[in-house]
Amino acid sequence: MSKMALISGGSSGIGYSLSRYFAKAGYTLLWVSLLPEEIEVSKKKLLQEIEGCTIHTLVEDLSITNAAHKVHQWVTKNEWSIDVLVNNAGFGTYGYLSNTPLEKELKMVHLHVVCVYEMTKLFLKDMTNKNKGTIINISSNSSFQPTPKLSTYGATKAFVTHFSRSLNEELKMQQSKVKVICVCPAAIENTNFKKSGNMEKVRTFQGIAATTVEEVASDIWKGFSGGKDFIISGRKMRMLYRISGLLPYRFQQFLVRKEIKEIA
Repeated sequence: MSKMALISGGSSGIGYSLSRYFAKAGYTLLWVSLLPEEIEVSKKKLLQEIEGCTIHTLVEDLSITNAAHKVHQWVTKNEWSIDVLVNNAGFGTYGYLSNTPLEKELKMVHLHVVCVYEMTKLFLKDMTNKNKGTIINISSNSSFQPTPKLSTYGATKAFVTHFSRSLNEELKMQQSKVKVICVCPAAIENTNFKKSGNMEKVRTFQGIAATTVEEVASDIWKGFSGGKDFIISGRKMRMLYRISGLLPYRFQQFLVRKEIKEIA
């Protein structure tokens, strides 16, 4: 049996672009995504591109209670053994906290925090029993510093970053061969994330550190193949990250506020 990669949000964006690398490497893909039509279109496209690729799919809203357990039950029922778990599904909200929709943000908190925790916890147990496997958690450069108008989104991604990196250190202390990789991309051009979050006019998607899904997927694959456990994606974001610690906090926030402004 080929190796298996379970990717949430695998039918679009980072998940789809990363799926291409895993499929070309011979992995069987397991996609958990929200939209049935999107899944079918993306699956057909990838099967046409990569001969012999195998894709199993599950339609599931990961922002609701018990969704992670349903995913784990699906995998267990089919007696699949997951080699790589990619917690990629996510969305954002934009605006002052006093104006953002409560229910939508609660779903985002559940998806980015509770679901990532539960998916990691459930599949980590399976991996540690085998003493092999990799969990890739997609965070964001918004987890590095306070980000006005993205305060809830940034806070959820701060959880992902600290949770992932701390867990990876625990596994090192236990001398486990299981690894957790934390990925922090910059703002990504032309994805559903920007549209669904009503951020079409926000400057950061054309800003100084903006990247593409192709660059992010390439960075993740190189980091995964090269044994890295912390990946900052794209090239311009990595340069900014190296010098950010040298900049005064007020200047950092000046740059952030410029990035999150809307273009007239």
